[in-house]
Amino acid sequence: MYRLNTLVAPLLALALLLLLQGCWTLERYTVRVRIEADGSYKYFIDGTAVHTETMYAQRRAAYEAKAAKPKAGEAKADAHKPEAAKPAGEAPEAGLAKDLALARKDPRVQDIKPLGGGRVGFVVVGKGSIAGGEIVFQEREKPLSYAQAPGGALSVRLRGAVVSRNAQPLGLKVSGDVFITLAEGIQVLEHNAEHTPTVPGGSYRWHIENLKDPAPHLVIRLPKQ
Repeated sequence: MYRLNTLVAPLLALALLLLLQGCWTLERYTVRVRIEADGSYKYFIDGTAVHTETMYAQRRAAYEAKAAKPKAGEAKADAHKPEAAKPAGEAPEAGLAKDLALARKDPRVQDIKPLGGGRVGFVVVGKGSIAGGEIVFQEREKPLSYAQAPGGALSVRLRGAVVSRNAQPLGLKVSGDVFITLAEGIQVLEHNAEHTPTVPGGSYRWHIENLKDPAPHLVIRLPKQ
């Protein structure tokens, strides 16, 4: 009896798909992965993400400012009253600045820059491997999780390429596209892709925009080396 052990590498549990836990909510992104015959792979991810803490803080500040604004009849009566001192506190962007600095220390982050409103644009590039014999946990920062399946197959999942539950409360319209390309000789036994390759070297493709959209998944068999 084979034990199918799902190996967890949740991209969205890690900021920018890979790095900072719990800080970011993906907005628009494209993921490109190429898996070679020996199980090694390279990935390229670019898009935009929202710094969740910053966006909530900005919205809270805007709501409080609106609630504190005097009505038309009260404006004249309060005109000569001294303005109460506002309590000192951390600016909404302070957390964003800290997490940006942390992300820039990771060599896989080729570019990350603020776009305003708590949003950032990013490019992440890296590599990994889904080969390795016995079932072993992948490092948390690897984008593909995998498990051995019966008959020497590998169940491969891009677990984090889903819509975050933070997206709806934040009012975000998420749009993600995933492309997985397989080297010649890799057999595909099962998949949930929306589009399959129509030419040699083409990609399995997924479009993600709803909470119910499943994570991209392939069951493959690597050629014998």
